[in-house]
Amino acid sequence: MNYFILTGASRGIGEAICKKLLANNNHLLCVSRKKNNELISLANSKKHKLDYFEFDLNNTYEIEELMKNIFEKIDSSVIESLYLINNAGVYFTQNIEGTEPDSIIKMMNVNLISPMILTSNFIKQSEQYDIEKRILNVSSGASFNLSSGGSCYSTSKAGLETFTKSIGIEKSNVKIMAIRPGMVDTYMHRNTVNKKILKTPEYAADRILTFLFERFEHGKAVKAW
Repeated sequence: MNYFILTGASRGIGEAICKKLLANNNHLLCVSRKKNNELISLANSKKHKLDYFEFDLNNTYEIEELMKNIFEKIDSSVIESLYLINNAGVYFTQNIEGTEPDSIIKMMNVNLISPMILTSNFIKQSEQYDIEKRILNVSSGASFNLSSGGSCYSTSKAGLETFTKSIGIEKSNVKIMAIRPGMVDTYMHRNTVNKKILKTPEYAADRILTFLFERFEHGKAVKAW
């Protein structure tokens, strides 16, 4: 059995990834602030394994307990591989002087701090398994393509990529990489005037999974397309 822990499964790229991973030999462990009932129904209708954890990643001090509950769903007698996809993220644009401290803290918690804690717990709790273990962090071109009003978001994604590269140096038995999708037709780009330049969430999911399974580059941050 292949186990996939995926955050941000309620919509957009995360939902598309989940739908593509639904298969007989896969067990999905989905996390998002609100449950995706359509995804749960789809998995049940096809008799695929999916457990859902309704959790707000802004609550960073409770992530360790979340991961404990997730790992209790893993059957050590059948596990063949284990994946963590840190996909959840929040986004806003605003000049820094007009940004409330709570908004800055929430963005850093969800986009950077929670993937760090999830990664730490994943490595620690998976030590018992002598199997293929991979972590994929979903970043953004905004990590280096800077724009006015995007300082908080860009900083969170640049930090995520630096963290990924650092863990790549630190660890060899758990593989880790970051991937930067281009512009995708999701809530983040809802105000984009020229919709023709946007890729679908399904296309983004295909590219992300291609890197996860076929083109994994340990300790690197790469463009999805």
